[in-house]
Amino acid sequence: MSGEMIVHGIQAILLGLSVGLILLVIRKHAPGSRLRMWVLFAGIAGATYLVMKMFGVPGESTFSKIALAATIMLSSNILLRILNLLFWDYLLKKQVDVHMPRLVIDIINFILLTIVAVAILNGVFGVKLTGFLVTSTVLSAVIGLSLQDILGNLFAGLALQMERPFKLGEWVSMEDEEGVVVQMNWRTLTVRTRAGDYVTIPNATISKNIVTNYSRPNRNHMCRINVGMAYNHQPGMIKKVVTSTLEKMDGILETPPPRVFLDKFDEYTVNYDVRFWISEYHRKPEIENAVRTRIWYILRRRGLTIPFPIRDVTVREVSAEHDDLLRDTIKQEVIAGLRNVELFRPLSFDQIEELASSSSKLLFSKGEILVQQGDSGDSLFIIINGKVDVSVSNGAGRKTHLADLQTGDYFGEMSLLTGEPRSASVIALAETEVIVVEKRGMAELLEQESSIIEPLSAMLDKRLEDLSGRVTDQTAKEDKSDQTERKDHLLGRIRDFFGIR
Repeated sequence: MSGEMIVHGIQAILLGLSVGLILLVIRKHAPGSRLRMWVLFAGIAGATYLVMKMFGVPGESTFSKIALAATIMLSSNILLRILNLLFWDYLLKKQVDVHMPRLVIDIINFILLTIVAVAILNGVFGVKLTGFLVTSTVLSAVIGLSLQDILGNLFAGLALQMERPFKLGEWVSMEDEEGVVVQMNWRTLTVRTRAGDYVTIPNATISKNIVTNYSRPNRNHMCRINVGMAYNHQPGMIKKVVTSTLEKMDGILETPPPRVFLDKFDEYTVNYDVRFWISEYHRKPEIENAVRTRIWYILRRRGLTIPFPIRDVTVREVSAEHDDLLRDTIKQEVIAGLRNVELFRPLSFDQIEELASSSSKLLFSKGEILVQQGDSGDSLFIIINGKVDVSVSNGAGRKTHLADLQTGDYFGEMSLLTGEPRSASVIALAETEVIVVEKRGMAELLEQESSIIEPLSAMLDKRLEDLSGRVTDQTAKEDKSDQTERKDHLLGRIRDFFGIR
């Protein structure tokens, strides 16, 4: 065995040991990497070259050159991948928290491997590159002109990847398109619109237009809607009513608080600019719809007018009898609602009719709070259409559902007759119409007929007994062994509240 074969044999052994050592390191520090496959390929190519050298295959032969070229290219690729793990993934990403786009890394690797390939062609295969470079210059010019748009998108994609003005999952708008970013690549950006459609936009188009990112610098976004009111309403009152409407609405942030500005005086309206903040941009249409709906309901309850556009119309006069008939119809509905309330059974028809004259009908939208736990109150609510949720909250803010009330049910009797703060919160589960009986009307009735206080107190006591297992009212949970004392205490509270002795 010649000395040259021994040298090549030792080189092959060292190559095998190196490959094995590298594979152990990769298995420990980068178990999911594809680097092991490239190390195996490089080891096979290097071993093939050394075996051919051991058996005297000339280095100038085509097979030897191919084996050597494959070994150099694969080794260069392995070295680049190791540098990627050390520099891009470990040093920049984990230590400095700089995220380099994968596309940029791949292009850098491609350029370096191209340089290695050119060096191999020149050094190993002896290819003269002068003519090739001249030809490639002309070819590059032709290809560059042909692929001008594609290259423009490519470099625009590189710039976007490096600047990162948006990322996956963020809401953006550009030109007439708005949606959430679902895909970014070297040529295009894809967004999913609110209609569920995918819109693909070239990177070059994005780089030339204004892009609005609704998810930065944070996810808070100010919404604005316009409300037109009649000229005879005071601006201060309108601002107060609308602002209070937006407080504690689902989806609206408490900070910054909602604000209302008088925007301009139009031909037939005073326009108000309503501003509020949200953090869930994908719910923007839903929240704006809820705000407009809520404003309409509360304005209607307050008797505030959103005027119609001024037009030339033919006027048809409505007789006074028609208005009286309309008012009488509403009053009869209120009377019917009051007569169905068990609490008011001690009242005569005339007393019910008098109480109805001071009561009112109100309409609430879904999600509106009719009463809030802990608030002061002196009115009773009778549901004539709709459905509400009754719940209580503990000190930690945890809500407990008590009951669902529907048409014919009522609540607030303790507040009406004793002035006790609201013991539970009531929220409309659907559009709900109620009759509101207030202390003022009840006080006028009791001043004329104070004898009905005791029957009312007895009915209230019975009502509290019935609800003691459903409503957290401590008055209803007093010691039942002394019913007389409890009833006297309740009667005294009613007299004190109305100032009747």
